[in-house]
Order: sequence, then C-alpha cells, then structure tokens
Amino acid sequence: MSDKPQTSLYKKALRARFLSRTGPLHRFAITIAVVGALFNIIGLNLYPVDAFILRPTFLFVCSVIGFIVYPAGKTDEEHIGIYDIALLCLSLFAYLYTIFNYDGLAARAGVLWITPDLVAGAMLCVSILELARRTMGPALPVLALLLMGYALCGPYFPGILGHPGFGIDRLVSYIYSLDGIFGTPVSVTVTYVFVFVLFGALMEATGGGKVLIDVAISLTGRSRGGSAKIAIVGSSFFGTLNGSPVANVSATGTFTIPMMKKTGYQPAFSGAVEAAASTGGQILPPIMGASVFIMMDILGSDYVSIAKAALIPAVLYYVGVFWMVDLEARRTGVQGLPEDEVPRAREVLKEGGYLLLPIPVLLYALLIAQVSPLRAGLVGALSCLVVGAFGKKNNSSRPRLSLKTISNALYVTMKSSILVAAACTVAGIVLGVLGLTGLGLNIANIILNYSMGILPLALILATVVAIVMGIGMPTTAAYIICATIIAPGLVEMGVTAIGAHLFVLYFANLSNITPPVALACYAASGISGANPLSISITAFKLGLAGFLVPYAWVYGPQLLMDGSLLSVSYATITALVGIIALGVSLQGIIGSNKLGWVSRVFAAIAAILFVMPTGLTDLFALGFIFVSMMLILWDKHKTAEEIAKTP
Repeated sequence: MSDKPQTSLYKKALRARFLSRTGPLHRFAITIAVVGALFNIIGLNLYPVDAFILRPTFLFVCSVIGFIVYPAGKTDEEHIGIYDIALLCLSLFAYLYTIFNYDGLAARAGVLWITPDLVAGAMLCVSILELARRTMGPALPVLALLLMGYALCGPYFPGILGHPGFGIDRLVSYIYSLDGIFGTPVSVTVTYVFVFVLFGALMEATGGGKVLIDVAISLTGRSRGGSAKIAIVGSSFFGTLNGSPVANVSATGTFTIPMMKKTGYQPAFSGAVEAAASTGGQILPPIMGASVFIMMDILGSDYVSIAKAALIPAVLYYVGVFWMVDLEARRTGVQGLPEDEVPRAREVLKEGGYLLLPIPVLLYALLIAQVSPLRAGLVGALSCLVVGAFGKKNNSSRPRLSLKTISNALYVTMKSSILVAAACTVAGIVLGVLGLTGLGLNIANIILNYSMGILPLALILATVVAIVMGIGMPTTAAYIICATIIAPGLVEMGVTAIGAHLFVLYFANLSNITPPVALACYAASGISGANPLSISITAFKLGLAGFLVPYAWVYGPQLLMDGSLLSVSYATITALVGIIALGVSLQGIIGSNKLGWVSRVFAAIAAILFVMPTGLTDLFALGFIFVSMMLILWDKHKTAEEIAKTP
C-alpha cells in the first residue's frame, strides 16, 4: 500500500478531538479556567484548603473545560451539544456534593456510606471515565472498567487471581475517596503538575519559548544535519517542561519537521527525529513531566535524588539520538542551515536572554535552595511574571505581559492539565481497585514466578508489560500502574528501588516510539505526511540506545550516580562507547567508511556487552570493536587496491 492513502487514513484517525471554541463559549471557558487556576494557587499557598475541596474543585474545572473543548460529536465552535450539557450537569452535581459534604465523606470513607454518597460517587466515575475517553482514547477507561468488573466478580476467578468479591456499594465508596479518585495521582496533578505547567505557559507567554528555539538554532544550525539537531535540542527543552511527547511533537514539530524536510531529510526521518526527541523530554531533568513527582510520593524520596539519578541516562539517550542523526547526515550528505538563517548566539542572548532568567531561578530553587518542588515551581512562575512585566515587547513601550496575556496563560495551563488530570484520576480508580483486591501484589508474584528468579527474564517481562501499558494511555498513567504491579517484583529481585521505578518509567515512555502503536509518531505523521509505521520504525532505531540504557543501570547502578566519582565516570564512559558502537552498527558508517555486515554485527555485539558493565564484558566488547575496526581498515585497503588497479 502506498504512503499516500495510509497517510490520509492516519490523518483522519489522528484528527484532534479538540475543538477550538469561539464566542461566548470560549469566553466562558477562559473565565472558569482563570477562576479555577487562581483558586488553586490561593489554596496551595495563601490560604490552605482541605484536600476534599481543592482536588474536586480542580477536577471540576478541568471537566467543564474538557467537555467544552472535547465535544462528544460534530458541532460548530459556538454551540454545545445536549450530551455535553448533560455531562456538565452530572459533573456539577457530583463535585458540588463532594465539596459541600467533604466532612461527612471523610468520616464515612470506605464504610457506612449513605445512598447520596454512592450516587454522587457513581456519577463522578461516569464523568471521569467519559472525560478520559474523549481526551486520550478508550484504553485507560476500558482498563478501569475491566478492573472494576474484576472487583465485583472476584469469586469467579481461579487460583491466585480469585478473591471474595466486593459489592457495588463497597467498590464505589472505596473509589470515591482519597484512596481512589482523589488519591496520590490527583494530588500530584493539583500541586506539582499544575505549577510546572503554569511555569511553562508563562514562559511561552513572555517569549521565552521562542528564545529557547533561537538558542537551539544558533548552537546547532551550522553543523552537519543542523536542522535535525535543532529539533533534538529544541524539543528536549520544551519536552522537559510539558512532559507530553504527543503535545511536544504537535507544538515544536510544526516548526522543526518542515525545516528538516526543506534541508534534505526524508519525511519519515524528519518525523522520527521529532518523535524521538520529544519522547526524551519526560526522562530529562529538571522537570521530567508529572511522573517524577508521583515517583517522589511512592518512594518517599526527594526531588533532587530522583533528578540526579535520572540525569546521566537522559543525557545518554539524547547522545544516542544526536549521534544517529549525525551519522545519517554524513551518510546522506545533509548539510547545515544557510548562514543567513542561523542567528548568532550572542545576539540572541543579548536581545532576549533575560527572558530565560526564570529557568536558572527555578533550578536554583530546586537544586541549591532545595525548597519543595511546589514552592520552586511557584517561584519560577512568579519570576516569569516579573520578567514579563519589566521586559518590552518587540522594542515597543508595551510590556510583554498584559492582563490578557496572563489570563490566556492561565487558560492554557488549565487546558493543558485536562489530559493529565483525566489520566491521573482514572489511574486513581485503577490503583483503588488494585489495592482493594490485592491484584497488584498478585501480578508482581506472577512476574516473579514466570521469571523463575532469573533477573534478565524478569527485566524482559517488565519491559514488555511497561510498553504494552504505555500503548494508548499517557506515560504518567502507565507509570503509576507499572510502579504498582511491576516495580515491587524487581526490587524483590535485588534491583534498587529508584532503579526499578526509573526502569518501568523509561519503557512506559518509550512506548511512544515503539512500533506499531507509537503515539508520538502518529502525531508526527500528521505534520510530516509520512506513513506513521515508517516513522515509528525509524524513531525506534534512533532511540534504541534508550532501550539498552535501563538494562545498563540495573547491572551497574553507577549510571544512576550511585557510587564513587571514579566508578560513575567509568560506567558513563563505557556506556558512551557502547552507544557510539550501536550507532555505527545501525547506520553502517563511520567517518567516510562504510561498514560491511560482519563489522556491523561485531559493533552491535560490543554495544550489548557494554550494557553489562563488568570488567570482563568490557574487555570482550573492546575486543569486538578492535576486530570491527580492523575489518574496516581491511575493506578500505582492498578498495584502494582495486582503485589503483583500475586503468
């Protein structure tokens, strides 16, 4: 089948369910977003609000905006359907009941619930599941429904999966509590995720986002294959802020993908670069999306410890993508951007460098002052307001930040929070059922039994489960589930707690570029016009280092900065050599020399051996690299002889 029909088909399948509203409906959405965002800011800082009020209020605002901008059926920009109005009324009743009866709900949590409690809880479940279906597709809501069915039908399951079963009232009362819908995932969304999304929205509103792109262009635009390297650097900047590969592809890809195609890259390769670069944002400190904050809560760890552990693996991932792009540019002859299209870094920073000041302010608060991530995010957002208030727009007398700009930034913040809020709320339902039935522990035991205590086999099983969980649902939700059902088993087999959690997070995230269902690649196909399967295969190839690095830190936790400076340095260097060898093997070129298949196989074996960071495997890996280099030199010598013999 040709690419053209498939591309058209995929574009229809990927056409955003989001509808940009106009008129009174748009103004209403902005108004409720601004009010909701301001209430959340006040409730988090100035006037602390009970969790049973703050969390439902935030979810209610997200639901209202969500049902407006993600309509049930075809409608125009100014009208709303009957079904959407019904869901808005349903949500309004459920959330108002929760907010005005929070004392009684907290006292009756899980037991002795009255009928109105159960009705409100059931209505809230319907509202949340429908919002999740509209924003992210059916995968996660269907999983939640299946697990709810499992909780009701426990006696009918055999063996380890069987349990006494729970009535509908017990199930709803457990889900409709701080152990379910309003649990840890939603708590993280209302606090950490909200403030960092706010920070990113204000950075973009002040013009900091454009400066970041200009910096990326000035740093890499002149080099070989510069357009693809711009995509890598720029998307890594934005990806760590928004924490969503699909959203990042949609935002930065509209600029980077056409630029890559213009400079000579194939459409599929252009889309793959953007997908791979955007996917890495969720594993790149300082922010890493929402998952890092949920990991903090689960592990009882501080932010700095997790960010420090994640730094080297994230750098290795991007080095791998960057190296693959450089080799591809050398192989295909793609050069950098024309000189007149590349700004000077000094000029960029001189003109707009002050707009980037909120980033060092945020990093100082997080890493040096070591205030809580919540407080650091708010300090960063406040610094954006200060920069915007004093900076001038396009050399005019007008400030960069007006009340309208701020209100739009708050609207973007709440609108961007809808997907995470819906995902985390449904994930709360899943966690509630797993906790109520004990299924999470049972699945961990099943993985241990099937792996027969063999760690490599357990890691492979964990990889498959995490990738499958990541298909069709946001990384945050996939991580929450995997952290509950997979990570405990890995820890029991000797993997460090932070190593096990980062392991499942990596593979849940890498599902975005894993064929055949790679959501980031689907988003890129809509921009590049290439077949999404072709994009996903290429993106998988570009990001293959990311599939090896987690295995490396399991066997050598030094990559997580767990060890002496010497041991950490040695592990990092050997991993870098392995990534270089992997890239050479996949692209079949180094310098001006093309590799034969034997040399490529030897380089691949060396890369895999470097994953097992022991002195013996490293020696074998170096031996394979040496043999591969000798074969390259031999082929080069033979080619020179043949040319010399040619008359």
